[in-house]
Formats: sequence, C-alpha cells, structure tokens
Amino acid sequence: MENVILLSKNTSNRGILTLHPKLAESMGITQITARKIRFGANTYQSIVDISDELPLNGASLSEDILDMLNIPQHCTLEIKQIGNEIQLGPFIGLLAGYYQSSIKKYLDQLRDYVLLYHEIKGAILVFSLDHVDKTNQTVKGYLYNPRTKQWEEGTYPYPGSIFVMTSSVSSAWIQHFKSVIGNVVFNDFFLTRWSIHKKLAGSIGVKCYLPDTNLYGSPQDLYYFLKKFPNLTVKPLNSANRSAIRVFLKDSNSLVITNLRTRETKSFKFYNRDQAYSIFRQYFKDGEYLIQESIDVTGYRTITIRIITLKDDSGQWNAMGLFTRGDQSGQNVEKLMPLVKFKKELVSEFLEQSDLYASLTYQELIHIAIDAVKEVESIGVHFANGAVDITIGELGDIWITEIDYFNPSHEIALVAGYPNLYYEILKTNMLYAKKLAGF
Repeated sequence: MENVILLSKNTSNRGILTLHPKLAESMGITQITARKIRFGANTYQSIVDISDELPLNGASLSEDILDMLNIPQHCTLEIKQIGNEIQLGPFIGLLAGYYQSSIKKYLDQLRDYVLLYHEIKGAILVFSLDHVDKTNQTVKGYLYNPRTKQWEEGTYPYPGSIFVMTSSVSSAWIQHFKSVIGNVVFNDFFLTRWSIHKKLAGSIGVKCYLPDTNLYGSPQDLYYFLKKFPNLTVKPLNSANRSAIRVFLKDSNSLVITNLRTRETKSFKFYNRDQAYSIFRQYFKDGEYLIQESIDVTGYRTITIRIITLKDDSGQWNAMGLFTRGDQSGQNVEKLMPLVKFKKELVSEFLEQSDLYASLTYQELIHIAIDAVKEVESIGVHFANGAVDITIGELGDIWITEIDYFNPSHEIALVAGYPNLYYEILKTNMLYAKKLAGF
C-alpha cells in the first residue's frame, strides 16, 4: 500500500523518527522501537516514536538524520517497512552522461520524465559519472523539486535504482554501482549488433525473422555477399551509431552506395575484384561492420514499424506503441513521410487482409518484438527500455531489422501526435525504476 508522508524536521531530538499513530499502525508499529532508516543506499540507526500531535500521515525526522541521509524535504516521499528497515523513497537516479557539463543541457528535455511526478513521487536525481564519489558513495547532481518544478544541484547518497541513459558508462562503473545497491541498474550493458544477431539467431522462436547477416571482416566478405544479395545494408557494429549504408550492385560492374541517414548517394564503376575492394575500403574498416540483406528493395513494397517495448511496474514487458512512416507506396519511396501510429487497419490495407487476419498479424508483430527483447535479456543483462524495428513485406514476410536499447528516443510518439502516450511511456520507465527502488 502506498504511504505518502508529510515530512517535517524535528530540531529538539537526535536519532528520532516520529510517526502519526495511524501511519505507524499501517506499518505494524504499535510502540517505541529501534529501526534503521534508509534513503537510497544510506542507512541510519534510529528510534521510532509515535505521536498524535502530528498530522495524519505525518512523519517527523530529527535534523541529524535528515542531514546524514541528505533527505530532501521538498519531495513527495513514501514510507514503507521491510524487515528491520524503514525506507523513504523512491530515490531514482537518471545516469545521463559522463560529464556534468554535458548533462546540464539535457535537463529541460529530462523534465518530460517528471511531468507526471504526482504519479511517480520520490526523489529523482539526474547525475553524471564525473561527479560520483566512490569512496563516500555520494553523487552530486540535479534533484527535481516538484514545488518549483526545477532541477536543483545538490549532493546525495547513491540512489535506490539507476536508469542508464548513456552509452558512456563502462562495465567497471556498472559493477561498482551493483556492488553497492544491487541489481537495480537497468539498461546497463553494451552489445554490438553482431552479438545481438548471434543471440537471436540461436533462438528457435525468433531466428526465422532475421535477415541473412554476416560479419564484415574484409572487403572480400562484402564482395561475395553482394553476389548473393545484390542489395544489402552495411551497419556499424556499435548500435549507438545509426549511420547505416546501402550497397546496391546495379550490374556486374556498377555499384551505388547510399548513406541512409544523409541520403547522400554515389555511383562507382569497377572492372575487377581489387577495384571493388578499393571502393569498400573507402567506406568500411575491417571488423567494424555487419552486412545484412536489404529487405526494402526497389520493386518490392515494404513497411517498417518501430515497436516501443518497456517493462512496467510489475516487471512485465509491454508494447507501449507502434509507429511507422505515412504513405510508403512506391511513388513516395524517396520522400520522408510523416510519422503515424501503426494500427491494424494499416495491416489490413497493406497486406489486403480481412479484419480478423489483420488483428492476428498485428498481435504477431507485438509478440515477435517482446520475444526479441526477452532473448536479449536472457544473455544476463538488465534490460527494461527498448524499441524493436520490424519490416513487413507485401507478401506478409516479417523481418526484425533493429533492436535499440541505447536510450531509444520515445519522442516518436510525440512527433506522431500522441503526447499523452509519450508521457505515459516515460512514466512507465519511471514506475519500473520506482519498483526497483523498493516502492
């Protein structure tokens, strides 16, 4: 049960937590007792007293406890008892970058995560690695003040859970945090596109949805892959780098290479393998790319959707939204169409299916996306915030083309015209972090 407290400061006593009788009773406390008070990773041994002079749901902490645990009085805190501890929280950390100077410019953007603060509550801290004190286990960052609706700088103990929003965190840092606060750090891992592909390729339920894929070890690999698939995509192994390149073998001695992000296109002629190898070396470094057959090829209609996949406050995976580009018909293939919500009606129209079959296909897409993120999670990583890109061909074939876990931007919902869904998605992220923090 949620117990929101009205927290006040007691300056006349030391080491005392005083509770209103009703609040104490809800926690199973009926007399003066000794308890540890926990806020984030810090604890303080105290005496719990009861007083009917406090307001209903009132709690009063002596000044020394407030100072020792750095408990912010301006936050809306909940209280709960677990074993011999009384916890105040939730205390959620948003690890947004390596340097504090770099995260300051994101504070306005991160305010989106606290727009529904009244449903999340607690202390929400944005921080960077360069202001973490490993020795004292404290972190200097920006705490959200729900009264002023501003981020305020301060120093606090390690949070009760950490949502990793940056790729600049090393495994050594993650292990350090976990050694102190436990397995409550999520999206805390780095995988290459190749390691994800190999994991999915070993899954009975998912491997049938994967495009033919190979590792780019040398120009020779790309040359022979083009013989099999004249239209292919070369992707950086680092999933944070979204600059994929399309390689199209126009005829036996003509290549067209397109940067899919900038749409810059160049044509090349080659008359032997060495010339082709020389062209490839201009674009790709050995061992740093993945080669994949292209699904959206000229003359074959496809539609690509992004499925937002998150864990909710019960720890279960959910598809929070499906989005695609607007009209993706042949005549608009070169245009960047507006984002729209992907609905079963689009399935019915694109695949010319009945409402029943379209509904089944729509549900199948969701199941595939959730199965895919579960497969990634089964590697042993703490995964809770992701997105899956799926391409559907005009004959009903389905392909998983990307799994994004590097803090995927959920603004796709906002751009598509669904602000309420956008904020619900971010709230779901925060409620999962709240669950991990013990609330």
